[in-house]
Amino acid sequence: MDFPLDFHHIGIACRDIHKTQVFYVAMGYTPSPVVDDPLQHVRVCFLVKEGAPRLELLEPLDEQNPVARTLETAGVSPYHICYKVQDIDAAVAELRKQRFLLVNGPVVACAMDNRRVAFLFQKNTGLIELVEKTAR
Repeated sequence: MDFPLDFHHIGIACRDIHKTQVFYVAMGYTPSPVVDDPLQHVRVCFLVKEGAPRLELLEPLDEQNPVARTLETAGVSPYHICYKVQDIDAAVAELRKQRFLLVNGPVVACAMDNRRVAFLFQKNTGLIELVEKTAR
């Protein structure tokens, strides 16, 4: 690839952020405030712990949301891996050349400090999220 993908977080689909975060808080993670993202139709909470990967809990706000469909088939489970990129448009173009399907975006995400995000899928890789390193 012609650009770096820097790990940002693992997204976890859940039915109830507050119930799911109990386990992670007991494991030493610190939760962020819960944020509703009406554009993505999800409720979001980040969990951080020194020396551990950042986690993002995703609770669907409606049943048509892709997270809700994942919960129906897989239950509470890892949903995506997110990477930071400098130029999201260039990264999306490069991944599309590698046969990734653009699922959504780039769009501004309030849960990501108004940085743009994009979701892409490839059957051998799964769902990934890209997030710009800095907001425009």
